This record gives sequence, C-alpha cells and structure tokens, in this order.
Amino acid sequence: MDNVPSRVQVKILGEDYTILGDTDESTIRGLASMVDERMRELKNSLPTASMSRLAVLCAMNLADELHQLKNSDTGFHPVLEEKTKKLISLLEEGIIGDIYP
Repeated sequence: MDNVPSRVQVKILGEDYTILGDTDESTIRGLASMVDERMRELKNSLPTASMSRLAVLCAMNLADELHQLKNSDTGFHPVLEEKTKKLISLLEEGIIGDIYP
C-alpha cells in the first residue's frame, strides 16, 4: 500500500496551518500541539516578539534538545530525530510563509 500524505488542518499560536506530512493525522496533530505549546511558552516570555522570531526561537530550542539527546549517554532514537527534523521543517515553512506571503 502506498503512503498517501496526510493533509491536516492545525492551529498554532492562534493561526491556522495546513500541514502535509508522510505520517498519520494523529502524529501531525501531536507535533503541532507540541509546537503550539512551546511557542505559547515563548510568547508568554516575549509578548512583543513577532511570529517569525518565536518560530526561530522554538526551532532553536528543539534543535538544542535534539543535540543534547544525541550527545547523552542514554542513546538516541532515530525516529525521535526524524520527528524533530520535521518539527523544525514545519517551523521553517511557517517563517517563509510569514516573510513571503
């Protein structure tokens, strides 16, 4: 059976996004929820920051977590790395959408 990309409508920091992914809808929703939570935390700390600035900071935080996991003694799971890369990619797409409407 072919993998048909999922197209999922999500809300991140109050904005609607259509996410196209190679994984199931529940995983995409879970990732979007994680990004939304992280961006809300950042927004609370930096209330005047632009959406693109929040997205970059969120991506940097996720990349830092990925880096720490890769360098920890507990080992690193390739699936976690792939999901983190997808999160960062989604954030980058959102930033590009903000810059180039």
